[in-house]
Amino acid sequence: MLLYLIASSASADPAPVLLQYGALGVLALLALLAVKVLFARVAATADRERERADRLEEELRRLNETVRTEYLTTLAKATEAISDALAAVRRS
Repeated sequence: MLLYLIASSASADPAPVLLQYGALGVLALLALLAVKVLFARVAATADRERERADRLEEELRRLNETVRTEYLTTLAKATEAISDALAAVRRS
């Protein structure tokens, strides 16, 4: 019934309706405030984790690119060294 009165209230603020019921209204108002605070905290945590995941994903992409570049450089040097060694074996 209390929720029905809150929902049917024309104003956006449920406080006046809840305060008409005394201690029960105050408790319900405190519960609503607690839910609002907890939701804001969860939403902020989710935003921080999303930003952290995006940052780490970008860092991983950069590290993969660095490894790929260094791998290609090392592979080219190794191929050249093997080619030189085979040429030296063929000359002797």
